[in-house]
Amino acid sequence: MSETYFLGAVSGGSFRTEFGRIISDSSYFTYILKGGAGTGKSSLMKKIAEHFEEEHHIIRYCCSSDPASLDAVVIPELRTAVCDGTSPHIFEPLYPGVCQKYINLGEYWNEEVLAACREEIISAADRNKSLLARAKRFTAAASDICSDSCQLGADCLLAEKLEGFIGRTVKKLIPRRSALEGSKRLLRLTALTEYGFLTQLETIEACREVYTISDELFAATDYLLTRLADEAAARGYDVILSPEQMLSDAAFQHLIIPELGLAYLSGQAAADCRHPGAKKLNLMRFYDKQLLTERRVRIKMNRQAAADLAEEAAHTIRAAKLVHDELEGYYIGAMDFSRLDRLTDTLIGEIENRGKPLIDNIAY
Repeated sequence: MSETYFLGAVSGGSFRTEFGRIISDSSYFTYILKGGAGTGKSSLMKKIAEHFEEEHHIIRYCCSSDPASLDAVVIPELRTAVCDGTSPHIFEPLYPGVCQKYINLGEYWNEEVLAACREEIISAADRNKSLLARAKRFTAAASDICSDSCQLGADCLLAEKLEGFIGRTVKKLIPRRSALEGSKRLLRLTALTEYGFLTQLETIEACREVYTISDELFAATDYLLTRLADEAAARGYDVILSPEQMLSDAAFQHLIIPELGLAYLSGQAAADCRHPGAKKLNLMRFYDKQLLTERRVRIKMNRQAAADLAEEAAHTIRAAKLVHDELEGYYIGAMDFSRLDRLTDTLIGEIENRGKPLIDNIAY
């Protein structure tokens, strides 16, 4: 049992993540891993996830710079999280020793081995940093262009017509469940990676009803998902909203209502979706056609410019990943992984002991 998301992504020129809300939740105990590239942070978290997955629901958070690598693992039933606390997602304990704990993987490397590669490590780290900064500039420029398209869409939006559609959708798909309001969680389903835009589509595999949205102007999608999320929460359902990276997270791109098995996907995720029975939803019909025609040159220019910038950003992320792999190699050669394996077993035991009272209370 699992869900998979991205921990964060570069949006509007800066790295953004919503994971801080878990660390700030005093009902959770969070292990914050510190250590350089190649020190085994992702491998440690993968082993923990695999150990607990047979009996517990697991939420994995992947790295947008390297989707094969984990940035965090959360075990909600045990109120436990393990995360990578190094740049760009630097996390600090709010209640040290009580709700959070540092794990320093630097204790398991041989400093003499690293010292022998001092100049190479510094060079690789600097090159990686420079490439990631370049990728941020491309995504910032793309976000500015997409924001212009979204504003254009908002100016052309047929809100009354869209409201009518929303009313019919709510009546058909979202029956009232409870007088208590449901929660809204922000979880990042899509991120721009070295492979382009990548969506963790396995997370919606269990959904029974999936809608793929066509909307190149963003505004109708954000309006629809915001309203559906509000209506679903008001009817007692917990809702997952995924932010739109290309709009500096100022709008929503996807919506999941797990208890209804209902999901809405837009952007590249809609094109990539292979869910059986997925229904296509064309939101371009909720824009004023005449106004769109008057702005067609601007729309086309924005579409091409944003696509080119996103492609260049992905290319730069890919180049940074190659340098990161080089950097990892130096640290892998200096690590004592047998000690790291023993640490992993120790952490698994700690998590089991911390979670035992919770499980016993549930059983009781």
